[in-house]
Amino acid sequence: MILDKEYRILVVDDAKDTQLLLEFDLGAAGYQVTSCDSGEESLVLLDTLAIDLILLDMYMPGLSGLETLTKIKAQAKSAQIPVIMLSASTDEDEVVASLELGAGDYVIKPYVAKVLLARIRTAIRLKEKTAQLEYLAKTDFLTSMNNRGSFFELSSNAISLANRAEQPLVVAMFDIDLFKQVNDNFGHDAGDQVLRVFGQNMTEVFRDYDIVGRIGGEEFAVCLPNTSSGDAYIACERLRQQVEQQRINITNTDSKNIKINITVSVGLVLADDDYLTIDELLKQADSALYFAKENGRNQVVDVGTLIHLVEAEVENDLIRASLIATDNILSVADSNAIVVNYDGIDFDIGVNNVLGDKDLFKEILVMFYQDHHLDGQKLQRAIQKQDIETAKHIAHTLKGVACSVGAMDLFEATKALDIAINDDQQDDFVGLFSLLSPELSRVMKGIELHLDVS
Repeated sequence: MILDKEYRILVVDDAKDTQLLLEFDLGAAGYQVTSCDSGEESLVLLDTLAIDLILLDMYMPGLSGLETLTKIKAQAKSAQIPVIMLSASTDEDEVVASLELGAGDYVIKPYVAKVLLARIRTAIRLKEKTAQLEYLAKTDFLTSMNNRGSFFELSSNAISLANRAEQPLVVAMFDIDLFKQVNDNFGHDAGDQVLRVFGQNMTEVFRDYDIVGRIGGEEFAVCLPNTSSGDAYIACERLRQQVEQQRINITNTDSKNIKINITVSVGLVLADDDYLTIDELLKQADSALYFAKENGRNQVVDVGTLIHLVEAEVENDLIRASLIATDNILSVADSNAIVVNYDGIDFDIGVNNVLGDKDLFKEILVMFYQDHHLDGQKLQRAIQKQDIETAKHIAHTLKGVACSVGAMDLFEATKALDIAINDDQQDDFVGLFSLLSPELSRVMKGIELHLDVS
């Protein structure tokens, strides 16, 4: 029988005559053979050689066959290598013990060469079939990349390692722009060709140890261990440019070869919290991806940059509000006091809630600030750590107080989050918090602008 490839078999037996006999029979059948005299030596060889199958003697000085088998199966590098035990003993307890420890078969010495070779072929074929099934279970059938399950598993391990080593890690999401139009205009076969080409681009651009995967439809993701957000941005931008400049050859339903262009939108996030999971990081990256889509597509957006943009917009709103307030100082009919418009707060609603006592309302605003100006940070931490009880308490309390002081936009944003928490709609937490946070910041800065909150 001609073998499909060269397989190396490790013979572990302290009897030299058995080694020589096995080397002759296995070599004649086309196998590469490496022999050693002890279990200790076999463990060293397994660290340095690529072995396809092990023939292991049951009785040896030093480490016995069963002890050696236990150590082989305990090591990740050798655990999947099939082992056939060799022994002159027919003791059923020993046979059972070896099989329970992970041996694939048990052959009695003196062996019959034809039978042993058949069992070796069966063990190797079973190993390769198992490896093939494991590959298919973890691989996207269309692009040959990690599928969603495999990407999540590998990325979760990478996040744990990054946390222990205190190293940066970045997660990015990619969405092919207007992909539906490719399917609609050229057919789903053309769409499949585009997905394959895009997957190849990702494999080319990112490093061998970066974790790339297709997580659904035209959405892809990458996890970049030990990478700063700046370096990750450069890599994602390199991919974006490569995709934009590429002409993809496809065959349409009329069997005509045509060339099309695609672009991709990207959102990325730096993992800066030990408690974040890959699911949470992908949701944050997805928020940046959504921003990229809504603001012209074909661009890379960093969540950190997006946060700065939101904060800058809030700051600009406050400046505009301050100028408006200065121009709209209201005279109070029953006193010489003056009242200004607080950004994000309906002053009339707030004052009416305290029976028209403006001075009391100002004191309430100061207490509101002192008690709740850190609620945004507390809420974010609670959501990231999935501390539902704390998040529920903060959101519910903030909702009630916001209404009482007339911060109606903040009330609506907090109410939406409060409902989502009560209904356990965890997929919505991050998005709703991203709407609440800038509104809370706007209200607090408006109070800071006009009152002494120290």
